[in-house]
Amino acid sequence: MRSDRGSVTFWTLGLCILLLFFGGLAIDFWRALALQRELAAVADSLAVAAASGIDEEHYRLTGEVIIDPTRAAGLGSAYVASQDVELTDMSVTTADDGSSVSVLIEGRLELGLLGLLVDQNEPLTVNARANAIPVLVP
Repeated sequence: MRSDRGSVTFWTLGLCILLLFFGGLAIDFWRALALQRELAAVADSLAVAAASGIDEEHYRLTGEVIIDPTRAAGLGSAYVASQDVELTDMSVTTADDGSSVSVLIEGRLELGLLGLLVDQNEPLTVNARANAIPVLVP
């Protein structure tokens, strides 16, 4: 009869590795979720800042509120520079008729414990998008 001595040690070691893997997965998932929420808040504020870049000269001449794309992009860049967030990509686009602005930002998350098990050459990418329409309050 064969001895089963030491088999519990192998099972325990296997379960510990599995627990470490799922623990790393859970921690990295919550870090990604927190980054996505942070980027969503930044994207919302960035869209509002960019939507405030109205073409003042056009408004004075016609009374119509439209967004100046150059001014909107400048205001958006200035807002992002004032925040403590690292973005890998940012785009501020204005609608063809100048009625609204759309913002898309991207951030990256370096993996923690899972970085030992997966390829770290391509970190996790997190995106956030927001739209804003300028409104004049009388």
